Amino acid sequence: MRSVVGRRGRVRRNRRRGAATLDYVLVLGIVFPLAAFVVPTGMRIIRAAYDMIAVFVSWPFL
Repeated sequence: MRSVVGRRGRVRRNRRRGAATLDYVLVLGIVFPLAAFVVPTGMRIIRAAYDMIAVFVSWPFL
Protein backbone atom coordinates (compact mmCIF):
# COMPACT_ATOMS: atom_id res chain seq x y z
CA MET A 1 0.00 0.00 0.00
CA ARG A 2 1.30 3.43 -0.87
CA SER A 3 1.94 5.79 2.04
CA VAL A 4 2.03 9.57 1.95
CA VAL A 5 3.55 11.77 4.63
CA GLY A 6 1.15 14.47 5.74
CA ARG A 7 1.88 18.03 6.91
CA ARG A 8 2.52 17.05 10.52
CA GLY A 9 4.81 14.17 9.67
CA ARG A 10 2.21 11.46 10.12
CA VAL A 11 1.92 8.70 7.56
CA ARG A 12 -1.34 8.70 5.63
CA ARG A 13 -2.33 5.74 3.55
CA ASN A 14 -3.93 6.09 0.17
CA ARG A 15 -7.44 4.62 0.49
CA ARG A 16 -8.30 4.91 -3.19
CA ARG A 17 -6.51 1.75 -4.18
CA GLY A 18 -8.57 -0.40 -6.54
CA ALA A 19 -11.02 2.38 -7.39
CA ALA A 20 -10.17 2.17 -11.11
CA THR A 21 -11.20 -1.49 -11.11
CA LEU A 22 -14.55 -0.55 -9.60
CA ASP A 23 -14.99 2.09 -12.30
CA TYR A 24 -14.45 -0.53 -15.00
CA VAL A 25 -16.93 -2.87 -13.33
CA LEU A 26 -19.47 -0.04 -13.16
CA VAL A 27 -19.05 0.73 -16.87
CA LEU A 28 -19.16 -2.89 -18.02
CA GLY A 29 -21.90 -4.05 -15.68
CA ILE A 30 -24.29 -1.10 -15.62
CA VAL A 31 -23.64 1.53 -18.29
CA PHE A 32 -23.24 -0.78 -21.31
CA PRO A 33 -26.41 -2.83 -20.66
CA LEU A 34 -28.33 0.37 -19.94
CA ALA A 35 -27.15 1.89 -23.23
CA ALA A 36 -28.06 -1.32 -25.06
CA PHE A 37 -31.61 -0.95 -23.72
CA VAL A 38 -31.99 2.83 -24.14
CA VAL A 39 -30.81 3.20 -27.76
CA PRO A 40 -33.46 0.94 -29.39
CA THR A 41 -36.15 2.26 -27.05
CA GLY A 42 -35.22 5.85 -27.90
CA MET A 43 -35.40 5.09 -31.60
CA ARG A 44 -38.85 3.57 -31.11
CA ILE A 45 -40.03 6.67 -29.20
CA ILE A 46 -38.70 9.01 -31.91
CA ARG A 47 -40.43 6.95 -34.60
CA ALA A 48 -43.74 7.07 -32.66
CA ALA A 49 -43.47 10.84 -32.22
CA TYR A 50 -42.79 11.25 -35.95
CA ASP A 51 -45.86 9.13 -36.77
CA MET A 52 -48.05 11.22 -34.44
CA ILE A 53 -46.86 14.48 -36.00
CA ALA A 54 -47.48 13.08 -39.49
CA VAL A 55 -51.02 12.11 -38.49
CA PHE A 56 -51.74 15.55 -37.00
CA VAL A 57 -50.46 17.30 -40.11
CA SER A 58 -52.24 15.06 -42.64
CA TRP A 59 -55.55 14.70 -40.73
CA PRO A 60 -57.27 17.80 -42.17
CA PHE A 61 -56.56 16.61 -45.72
CA LEU A 62 -58.13 13.17 -45.32
